[in-house]
Amino acid sequence: MADKVKPCKQHSQQRSLYIGKGLFFWVDEKSKEHPLPPDTTTISATKDGYSDGYAPSGEIKKSVKAQSLSQANIQTIQEAYMPPEAVALIIRFSITFKAHSGKLRRCDNKEMKKVIAKLAEAYKNVGGYRVLVRRYLENLLLGVWLWENQCTLGTQICLTDYKTKDQLIVDDVETRCFSRDLDDLEESLEPWIDRIEKALTSPKDYCSILVEAKLKLPLSAEVFPSQGFAEGESLSKLLATCNFNGEEQVVFTRHKLGAAVHQIDDWFSGADYRVRVSTYGADREELTAHRLPKEGEDYFSLLQNANDYIEFLESNPDPQDSKMDKIHFLMACHVCGGLRQKSDKK
Repeated sequence: MADKVKPCKQHSQQRSLYIGKGLFFWVDEKSKEHPLPPDTTTISATKDGYSDGYAPSGEIKKSVKAQSLSQANIQTIQEAYMPPEAVALIIRFSITFKAHSGKLRRCDNKEMKKVIAKLAEAYKNVGGYRVLVRRYLENLLLGVWLWENQCTLGTQICLTDYKTKDQLIVDDVETRCFSRDLDDLEESLEPWIDRIEKALTSPKDYCSILVEAKLKLPLSAEVFPSQGFAEGESLSKLLATCNFNGEEQVVFTRHKLGAAVHQIDDWFSGADYRVRVSTYGADREELTAHRLPKEGEDYFSLLQNANDYIEFLESNPDPQDSKMDKIHFLMACHVCGGLRQKSDKK
């Protein structure tokens, strides 16, 4: 067994995936695109909150009366809807892949820098990056990044390479997303896997791609962009927006899009679905973490075994071997980037 790798006080790594804002456009009968604006409205909601009837201790509030609970809960909110004359919705964003996973941006330990670089090189040599790239492409092409906008009357997704102008188009995404079916595109996927793998492993070969989804929706259907958060605002619910030629337009934030693209981790024990790659396997929907330190599956526990993983990779294993699972997770974390340093605080 090789020497353990110790955590560093300074451990900073640049992310390898750079994602722009997702812009929402509605399309009219003449195929002209228009920025989709937020719709601000005041509603008369009911009082459904726990605190409306109960104290923090769980006791029923003495001041609660039938009349007070029946009164309106006035809220000003923002939502987004397709205009009645719209024939389609288009959402597009750009993503750039860069080679940052093989080095640390800031580190106080030269040995750690060498280990990270050596691990990345060995991982590249066995084709490990291809496993990650395949999963990123699946999430892009199956519309995982559309979030609540996946249930449509028809969805088409197109990838366009900015440099070569090559395109990859997938139809029937609204049904494929449930079965994760891309079997008919295996041959078409290979050159895309090749170019993105190269971008993640060679600094001079970065790759920028335009991702575009065209959605058919029912009349005046609700659309779900990112929510915004602003303290002190009078609005109860805000939507994330940007200014497009003087018009306010709803968007997906790059953080929302990134969370979907990085949803590739099913390498933890007992996994039957994928979660976003993170140090402790955080799962916000289930309110749990799948990679607990006491079980040795979190990033810091696995990083200590990096030298063992390098030796294993040098034996030229099959990248699909289940013994590669921990290494895939480590490298997926390195692609994500971030601050993972040891703190002096208790």
